[in-house]
Amino acid sequence: MKKLYLVAPGVTTINGAPVPGNRRMSLTEAEARYDLAHGRLSLAPARRPRAKDPK
Repeated sequence: MKKLYLVAPGVTTINGAPVPGNRRMSLTEAEARYDLAHGRLSLAPARRPRAKDPK
């Protein structure tokens, strides 16, 4: 299962892929392991669901 990670500033590639402009990448734990160990990635905070409009 893939998780969303934030890429550290100055890092241009993660797991052989270029880092997108928003600095967020969806990776499996195995894909992220090396870069996490070297401080190049961090787990992105969970997004809060939007509040529903009360009616």
